Amino acid sequence: MNVVHLNTSDFGGAAVAAIQLHQALLEKGVGSDLLTLTRTRNDVQRHHLVESFALNGSLTWNRMRYKILRGLERTGLVQDRSNSPSNRMLRPDRKDHEIFSFPFSWFSILDHPLVQQADLIHLHWVGYGMVDHRDFFGRCTKPIVWTLHDMNPFTAGSHHTDEDESYRDGPDRSPQLKDTRKARLLWRYKYDAVRHVPAQQLRLVAPSHWLADRAMVSAMFKGRSCTVIPNGFDTRIFRPKDRVEARKELGLRVDTRIILFNALDVANPRKGMQHLLAALRTMGTPDVQLVSVGHRGTLPQQEAIEFGFVQDPSRLATLYAAADVFVLPSVAENLPNTIAEAHLCGTPVVAFAVGGIPEQVHAGNGRLAPLKDEVGLRHAVDEVLSLTWDRDGIAREAAARYGRDRVAEAYLRQYSM
Repeated sequence: MNVVHLNTSDFGGAAVAAIQLHQALLEKGVGSDLLTLTRTRNDVQRHHLVESFALNGSLTWNRMRYKILRGLERTGLVQDRSNSPSNRMLRPDRKDHEIFSFPFSWFSILDHPLVQQADLIHLHWVGYGMVDHRDFFGRCTKPIVWTLHDMNPFTAGSHHTDEDESYRDGPDRSPQLKDTRKARLLWRYKYDAVRHVPAQQLRLVAPSHWLADRAMVSAMFKGRSCTVIPNGFDTRIFRPKDRVEARKELGLRVDTRIILFNALDVANPRKGMQHLLAALRTMGTPDVQLVSVGHRGTLPQQEAIEFGFVQDPSRLATLYAAADVFVLPSVAENLPNTIAEAHLCGTPVVAFAVGGIPEQVHAGNGRLAPLKDEVGLRHAVDEVLSLTWDRDGIAREAAARYGRDRVAEAYLRQYSM
């Protein structure tokens, strides 16, 4: 069997999940290739950058055609179908953190040789121009497995709808759009593309029961089943490590309590750093140090040690192992990779009870606080720091659930259905 994985980028939570599965399949002798629109790393076997201008025709003509099309879109002479934050349909005041993906692409991924040669196509996070819904689902005749990493596959374009449940009846209300009436047109573009795809050809998977349940009651996928398979990780890397040795390796103090925060974008308010800082400023626990991992960290030096974005999984695992507690006060989540990684390293977790997080955190491996409750978050962190945890037990339980070999086996069963 030859499988091709499609993911827009090679970084972020969905990319990590796709890469881990891809690598696990290769280890099992399965033919697997990964295609991404952007490439920032060279450590993944059979990882290919989609050269969109080189697909189906002349390189020079395709570049010229794209420039002409973008010029017409920017002037408003044709509908702006660009998958960028500057799209004319988007409200500029919502573009920083309210991600919205349009269901269009200027090229057809079906023209890629690896897609044409594959026996099965595995979609992951394919927003921002990786897949044109009408073209892909209208023309694809091969089996498709689609891992839903957020709510975008069944909304007009939103990736999280928070408390809004309008996706059950049709499009989400899409506050990112200047004219929210356009949400129906975008939603119909996606709905009309997928509704005629037989269930045996399109199999849906979600990492959490929370997301799977929402997909199955959505107007987009109503009547379809959605299998739950968590994301997988390499347990040879994400595993317990001596805390003192980990801190010495990282240059961190060994005589303090370390609270770790990790998000792709530290400044994204959905990840909740603002709630964590508010909670920590009123903590009664002495000798506590916040360590932050991720892009765009601009925290006061006295409040946090910032490591920036860490791509090396071994270094990231060392950070988890060095921490007394990992805190993720996200206000919207599916099944965060960061919580799985922390648990695999034996580190207890504190988080808000939102999305699929209650499926990960329980009394034996951390504490939950009510959503956006900063006092509750502070009490949860204090409690975790006051207790002695079975870190090896936390790691064993996590490995039984998130080990990538087990996850790959679950996906192989989906592939063979």
